[in-house]
Amino acid sequence: MTDKMLHRTTVLEKSFAVSAAEVFAVWAEVEKRSLWNTPSDDVVIKYTEDDFSVGGKDVSLCLVGDQIMAEVVGIYHDIVPDERIIYTEIIKTGEGFVLGISQVSVDISASNTGTSMVVTLQTVATAGADVLDEVAAGWTASMAKMEAVLAG
Repeated sequence: MTDKMLHRTTVLEKSFAVSAAEVFAVWAEVEKRSLWNTPSDDVVIKYTEDDFSVGGKDVSLCLVGDQIMAEVVGIYHDIVPDERIIYTEIIKTGEGFVLGISQVSVDISASNTGTSMVVTLQTVATAGADVLDEVAAGWTASMAKMEAVLAG
């Protein structure tokens, strides 16, 4: 028997003392994305595909040592430079079992002090509530790392 589907919406908000173009660039450029897009310090993200364009696909492996903990396949649906990014991501085990699927909406806008960013995650877990918690915790950690990358 499979787990019942569970849904959660998570909204993360950050402000940065940099331009909207700089915030957008840490999403658009895979070298910069690799610096912040990890759920913890134990996980290394290895991109096997990177196509940051509408209809483009990213495939990344979440590695702990040599072990694949997850594969994430992202498809970009809407990109407006310096303003928004909308994509879906499928989170799978290394064996291909789907753990969850998220729609990720990123709203980037200029503010009086730099740039504000709102990331909305609409996640469905197919492997239990832990997936929902892990997605939210991973994105929270990633946003903190993004802040450090942009400050650095």
